[in-house]
Amino acid sequence: MTGSKNKEMDDMGGHLETYWQGRRMVSRLALEYVSQMNLGDIRQKIEKLNADIFPAICFSRNIGVGALALAEMVGKNMGRRVIDRQIIEHISRETELNSKSIETFDERSPGRLKEILCLLLGDRAFDLTDYARHLFITAFFLARTEETVFVGRGIHLMLPRSRVFAIRCIGSMELRVKNISKTLAVDEKKARQLISQADQEQAEFFRKTHRKTSALPQEFDMVINFDYIRDMDAAARAIATLYQSRFNA
Repeated sequence: MTGSKNKEMDDMGGHLETYWQGRRMVSRLALEYVSQMNLGDIRQKIEKLNADIFPAICFSRNIGVGALALAEMVGKNMGRRVIDRQIIEHISRETELNSKSIETFDERSPGRLKEILCLLLGDRAFDLTDYARHLFITAFFLARTEETVFVGRGIHLMLPRSRVFAIRCIGSMELRVKNISKTLAVDEKKARQLISQADQEQAEFFRKTHRKTSALPQEFDMVINFDYIRDMDAAARAIATLYQSRFNA
């Protein structure tokens, strides 16, 4: 099944909306999702949507906690692709927009004048609503074509909850500062500034895209505190075990 769906993507040049049979149904739901309609009703529709998708592992995280490394380990151990920033390239191909323009609307963008920057990059008008709509459609398509580990962007809120194994990765500011300082080779003061800015941008993204102001524990199958869980091999094994138990994989 996976091979045939990968071939489907390759044969059609990677464009999502032009050939997927379920595109119209998902596109209509995407429009509802990014509107100001009742999200509770929309999520019930998402849950009932027959989109023929694989169960997906979705990581939600405090930026800088180290969740991507764990996600990559889970992907390697379970033989799944890991989608983080690659989703920007998928949306870029689908919209025929510059990937840098798409990136300005991503959850970690530090930019403030997003629409203006998009125009400066030579692309047509594009806003956060457009980005969120394409994110919704792309998440469904990727979940349909192959077993996938998604990192960030609230994709666990867009896919049917019954087809999602959702993981929340958290950590103290001290841990995050240490990680960012090491990764970006900056001092801790600068790392703290970058994290504060990123947190603000992420909060804005979730408020506008998902109408969420907090990540409630009941939204997730697992919550991992990186201040206390240091053995990533053990964490990856635990995720695989619980995922397989839940989905009988």
